[in-house]
Amino acid sequence: MRIALAVSTALLIAVPAYAQEARDVLEAVAKCAEIADPGERLKCYDAAALRAKSALAAPPPRQATTPPAVTVETFGLPRAQPPVTKAEDFGKPAPPPAPEEVKSISSTVIEFAKTLRGKALFILANGQVWRQLDADGTDLPYPPPGTTMKVTVETGLFGSYNLSIEGRNGIIKVTRLK
Repeated sequence: MRIALAVSTALLIAVPAYAQEARDVLEAVAKCAEIADPGERLKCYDAAALRAKSALAAPPPRQATTPPAVTVETFGLPRAQPPVTKAEDFGKPAPPPAPEEVKSISSTVIEFAKTLRGKALFILANGQVWRQLDADGTDLPYPPPGTTMKVTVETGLFGSYNLSIEGRNGIIKVTRLK
């Protein structure tokens, strides 16, 4: 009886991904428990244990894990990277982005502010909030009252983001806060 308990516990804990195989092995263990003759019951448990070992040794089914595509709502937010599952993939750069990804957004600034360190803070009409990086030394004056500021945020090198203001030369290095 201890063998049946050990086998069923191991199956329930170790193989949640193999639900069908685990269920088949557990059914075999349950049938073994109904056998009255101790010798036959032991043979049945031994056979069920072999099936359990083979079920545990089988490789898990491969599931393709691709990061979700960048949309306007997620543009600028960090993306979760799929976990490295093979030793030979450790340290490899991420695959290039899919061609349908958003590379830039354009919007109107509904509120412009400055941080305590004097860095620009842009609140866009689409709900996104972008802040000028501390390393960017560009000094931006407050826009005149009643004027609208149209901006474009584009992806830069090494995962950075560049904000350009319509009618103004140059770019501002930014990071997305919201």
